[in-house]
Amino acid sequence: MSELITGKVKIRIDGQTLPTENQATLLPQGVNRQDVRHGGKTYHSEEETSPELTCRVLLTKDVDVMDINEITNATIFFESNTGRQYVMRNAFSKGAVPHEGSGVAEAKFSCDNVERV
Repeated sequence: MSELITGKVKIRIDGQTLPTENQATLLPQGVNRQDVRHGGKTYHSEEETSPELTCRVLLTKDVDVMDINEITNATIFFESNTGRQYVMRNAFSKGAVPHEGSGVAEAKFSCDNVERV
């Protein structure tokens, strides 16, 4: 029997579904580790990373990129078709979302931390 893998994601911002392409990338907070070698031994240093959600927004008649650009202190839910859910609290948009003629635009969000629901 085959098992379902994540292939579709739904994103809700403050309860409203954001029309996006099926896929998005959620990078929870964590650390980047850099290896360093001293005296024949390998060590590592750590640097905190901020959470980030990247998605491609469908620019329908109901989507205004200016509204997306102004998102701050939002609650964002990331829900996969496998049932896995995450929440981003105090989320905000990162950078300007362009209104492109292709009908889609990349949007990025960050927050304090990502929690499993």
